[in-house]
Amino acid sequence: MKDVNILKDYNVMVDTSLEFWGDMDSYNDSLLEFKNSLESKSENLEYYKNNSDWDNYGILAHSIKSEAKYLGFMNDAEVFLKHEMAGKEANATFIENNFSDLKNTIVKIMEVLDSYFNSSYNQTNEKKHILIADDSNIMLNFIEQNIGEEYQVVKANNGKEAIEKLESMNIYALLLDLNMPTTNGFEVLEYLKSKQLIEKIPVVVITGDDTPDTINKAFAYPILDVLNKPFKVENINRVLVSIKSFYEKN
Repeated sequence: MKDVNILKDYNVMVDTSLEFWGDMDSYNDSLLEFKNSLESKSENLEYYKNNSDWDNYGILAHSIKSEAKYLGFMNDAEVFLKHEMAGKEANATFIENNFSDLKNTIVKIMEVLDSYFNSSYNQTNEKKHILIADDSNIMLNFIEQNIGEEYQVVKANNGKEAIEKLESMNIYALLLDLNMPTTNGFEVLEYLKSKQLIEKIPVVVITGDDTPDTINKAFAYPILDVLNKPFKVENINRVLVSIKSFYEKN
């Protein structure tokens, strides 16, 4: 898991970009392609500048600007936009006077992306994140009170919010209510399955419906355990032990 804070500290709009890319894997793949292309694009921009080929200069600046925006580099995209417009206007004076700033921007992006792709999110000195998805704030607070000293609790009031957290954070375990608005628990399980995360992140299902059909449907996925509402502190402690055992075995 890469340390996304490296990007956020550079003011990259990661969360906004994920609304377009859908998940971190797709986002990272595109980031890597962007990084690997920047050196040659910088050389091509310089070639077009030196040969007064302003049409191609503007086209390439536009391309870099668009990719930067899609990937959340909004401040840098503004730099590329100015050079795009200067290319379209054949404004050689602006380009000559500001080309070093453009190259420095590209170098800085490459440095940030090098740091990002060489990083590994280290939680050694931090609490591991447990995501709790439940539309009841009472339930969220009850669980947080009983695991908050050992874990960092991340809350979601529906499945859509849970998926957003799963896409943008390093989640250690998921406690998932089945009956939620917007996107229910089974849809979250399907999402985890589609992203091949269902066997990597331990999932404990929370439900007030203990009918055989519901329980069997839940266990059709490789979930870790079920917490039937209402449950007690000792039930929470039981699943925490199961979560630790999951990682010891894997």
